[in-house]
Amino acid sequence: MEGRNGNSQAKYLQEETLERAFSNLQGNGIKVGRFRADSASYQKKVIELVEGHSRSFYIRAKRCAKMDELIGAVAKASWEKIRLDTQEMEVTGIPNYCPFGGNKPYRLVVSRIKRKDSQTDLFSGEAYTYRDILTNDTQSTNREVVAFYNARGQSERLFDVMNNDFGWAKMPCSFLAENTAFMLMTALYANFYHYLIGEYSKKLSWLKPNFRLKKFIFRFITVAGKWIRTGRNHVLKLYTQKDYTPLLT
Repeated sequence: MEGRNGNSQAKYLQEETLERAFSNLQGNGIKVGRFRADSASYQKKVIELVEGHSRSFYIRAKRCAKMDELIGAVAKASWEKIRLDTQEMEVTGIPNYCPFGGNKPYRLVVSRIKRKDSQTDLFSGEAYTYRDILTNDTQSTNREVVAFYNARGQSERLFDVMNNDFGWAKMPCSFLAENTAFMLMTALYANFYHYLIGEYSKKLSWLKPNFRLKKFIFRFITVAGKWIRTGRNHVLKLYTQKDYTPLLT
């Protein structure tokens, strides 16, 4: 949430935010094994900070003339064809890449995907879209590095959930402090919701733990019913064939 700085660039105050995050983790006895982030973290000071607080990192690198020159010099035989889910691509590795004009080498893992419009790249002369990952991991294969980094896309779905299910797409107030409080509270609500649907789905076969909020409302909450009096008792009559009784045990 601290990284959502209004209309400022994503890299704004990235180092300060991450430093506080690492300090909080360290204060609670939590060690970071692997860190991955998009190109907003591709900053010299941020990389130095991350490297000092994690075993290995994987950061999307921003292309530059030096990087393009190295990629263009990669031999065709060095590209390995792989398939991740439904996506076919080629990957290769550049072992000693020194970013930001420094002397410290890191590993650069490059992936490329065939362009549908057949537009050629200026440096390679071939029709590919290139993506680069800077890492200090020297043990994993190129495929493993790309697969691990791409898995961060699953985390990005969190913003889709918060925007559409919990009101982040349209802030209710005109001031930052009030909207921050709103975002904190709805984030707590989201955690409570995931806990509740996780517990309910263990008892109800027709309820799944990955249901979005809207689907949960229509499948679980929105049920026609009325109170009827029978045998001197009031009984709630639900007009559905779904069985809610397992929740009462």
